[in-house]
Amino acid sequence: MDILFVRHGESEANAQGIMQGTLDSPLSERGREQAKVLGAWLKARDLQFEAAYCSPLSRARETAELLCESLGREAPVPEPDIGEICAGDLQGLDASQIAERFPSFMSREITTLGDFSEYGGESYDAVQERARRFLAALEKGHRNHAETPVERQEVPEPQRILVVAHGGIIFQMVKQLICLPVPQVAILRYGNCSSSLVRMRDRRGVYMGEVRWHMPLDLIGGETRDPSVRLFR
Repeated sequence: MDILFVRHGESEANAQGIMQGTLDSPLSERGREQAKVLGAWLKARDLQFEAAYCSPLSRARETAELLCESLGREAPVPEPDIGEICAGDLQGLDASQIAERFPSFMSREITTLGDFSEYGGESYDAVQERARRFLAALEKGHRNHAETPVERQEVPEPQRILVVAHGGIIFQMVKQLICLPVPQVAILRYGNCSSSLVRMRDRRGVYMGEVRWHMPLDLIGGETRDPSVRLFR
């Protein structure tokens, strides 16, 4: 099973440097253009998908719809478990407001960055649980057990699944798929419409993934802008 993880295009809140979390900020015009650029790139390489899933938040849902339209396939299926991490009281604030009202957030240790419970948001463990739940459902619905390599036997082409969501939750899902044990801290940058292809296969009895490619949008001709604060989703 191949899973293509795509972060949504630029949202209005991204453009303003606002912490979104579960706030439903729509795509900006730049974000729609980014999704169309990625869709054209995928189509040119004949990358088709057996299934497509997306976060129900509009910035991810519209990105997924634009990608599916480019590829000539049916609309994506919204999945609540891949909505963005809830950032609690930080949501709706820009960098200067967060620094003023919640100064501890800007100076936290790196091992605490995935946990927003201090600010009324989601805990690290809660995010891990819903990521595991979604990935387990993907495996149950799409894993082809014939993909397991057998000596002198051809391995069939894996199913390819499209998942369009958010930087925070995608990072946690990819980390769970490719790491054993799963570390709390790792670095993988997800700009708007960045994409990662993870190939799942059996490795000595463990169904794990490998990152086949991790593609920033600007490498395929899309236009991006650096966020004012890298932690903002």
